[in-house]
Amino acid sequence: MNATYECTQCGMITENKAHLCNPVALESRADHCGPDASANNMCKEEKARYEYECGNCGRPTEDPGNVCHPTKAH
Repeated sequence: MNATYECTQCGMITENKAHLCNPVALESRADHCGPDASANNMCKEEKARYEYECGNCGRPTEDPGNVCHPTKAH
């Protein structure tokens, strides 16, 4: 798996840290999802920009390989 990054401001994860305002490297996929995922803190407009999300925790992502249960975002 390629290196992935999380934005500490909005919770978005991506392999391209240039897409994030405050990127922090994630160690493993386990860091991407779960009850502590900051995606729940994102505004609806920001979450709506991304095509995929985790079907378990709702974390949005540009790449479905970055979350444990990828689904198309609504």
